[in-house]
Amino acid sequence: MDKKLVVINTLVFKNYMEKGFKQEEIFEYLNELNLSNIEIRREFIRNFSTELEMFSKLSKKFRINTYYSVPKYLFIDGEVNKKNILKYIEEAKKFNCKSLKLNIGDYRGYAGNLKEDLRGILDTKISINIENDQSVENGTCKNIIKFLEDCKKENIDIGYVYDIGNWSWINEDEMENAKLLKDFTRHIHLKDVKRTSDGLRTVLLNEGNILWKEVLDIFPKDIPVSLEYPCEDFSVIKEEIKKVLEY
Repeated sequence: MDKKLVVINTLVFKNYMEKGFKQEEIFEYLNELNLSNIEIRREFIRNFSTELEMFSKLSKKFRINTYYSVPKYLFIDGEVNKKNILKYIEEAKKFNCKSLKLNIGDYRGYAGNLKEDLRGILDTKISINIENDQSVENGTCKNIIKFLEDCKKENIDIGYVYDIGNWSWINEDEMENAKLLKDFTRHIHLKDVKRTSDGLRTVLLNEGNILWKEVLDIFPKDIPVSLEYPCEDFSVIKEEIKKVLEY
């Protein structure tokens, strides 16, 4: 894989975050590895007024592209979560963000006018994308495709982040869903998942049940791919990056 397509989601550094490590510290580390993409997680931000400004400075200093992962819903109780979404977009603008990722939420209960209700949200240069989560209520392929096809009919510019692992939690097939969703996909979240006696567990690549390389083969070769799973330490992170680069 082209190094320019590899994105590091800061969930990779979860173990360090829990010990006080800040997302801003990851920029220099990625620069040392000659990587040029970071995906900031909103839930890891402790001080928005200072950290967003720091992300902006560091992204310019190291020429690192920034993506923004926001674990919030586009639809809540069948309505567009407009007020909050606009707030997340303003946050993303503050650190030169390329793309904002949201969970789809309760689209099944939506009966409004998409074009009208999304007005203002799409008036930005930031790419807006939704992702499949781990809930049967919102994360099914059927629900995702219905929304994306409705957007396409209305010429609404919202794309899709394909999470390779989340399908396991709702008992859907990641390979088949990749075929159905590839034309909508702008970004991929990569992880492996293992079925154990205690349930499903996110694991390192090649240690689970997902044939991740075969899934990636389904997609165009110019889509950014985020590593999105906790790694124990820096040495493990380097090994995981190596696996992806060797793909």
